[in-house]
Amino acid sequence: MQASSLRDTAGSRGLLLAGILAPVVLTAAIVVAGQFEPGYSHVSQYVSELGAVGASHQKAFSYGGLLFSGLLTALFALGMLLQVTPRASFIASSLLVALAGLGRLVAGIFPCDAGCVIEDMSIPATIHAFAGFVALTSGAVAPLILAVGLRRHSHVQLLPLSVALGSASLILVLILFGAGKGVPYAGVIQRLILIAFYVWVVAVALKIETLRLTIGAEMTSDTRLEPTREHGE
Repeated sequence: MQASSLRDTAGSRGLLLAGILAPVVLTAAIVVAGQFEPGYSHVSQYVSELGAVGASHQKAFSYGGLLFSGLLTALFALGMLLQVTPRASFIASSLLVALAGLGRLVAGIFPCDAGCVIEDMSIPATIHAFAGFVALTSGAVAPLILAVGLRRHSHVQLLPLSVALGSASLILVLILFGAGKGVPYAGVIQRLILIAFYVWVVAVALKIETLRLTIGAEMTSDTRLEPTREHGE
């Protein structure tokens, strides 16, 4: 039983490495595809336009960039979930990370229309837009939910980092989707959201032992309080 538990822990930690690899894969795909896309601007254009219908390397970017990085993110979420249970806020944060990964994966399967226009979208483009919204929004909220679980642990470095990155990301998501494609520097804003999310993912992967200890301390504290409560009743 103990050996099985050790294998499970090692396996879940292995899944966490996927979270570190995901931003490397996505960044490389964006840089390479952007280099070979005529007239493409990282400042004003969405990442999705590199995988849009008619793009120079549509399938390579969609599958090798969006889908693969989304899969890696979802695997990281599974590893995180296995490590941080049973606290509800930690579980919720893990599930939101999974949604971010699955949203990116689905966005890689269903490309947006040429230029990622929002007028008269095709069914695949509509699915892509919804999946992209879910991915970015879930990724922005996940750090804030984790911060809720860490609110009693000001000494944990992940608390201020989660609050800062989550808050900044959520504001940028509201700006990006609130103003639509006409928002100035849309490409920069989207990339900042992605950077904030994956910086947080990497931080969680590297500090997962801190989360485990935090959960253990909370459970021990709650267990010690239970007899006192019973005696008081």
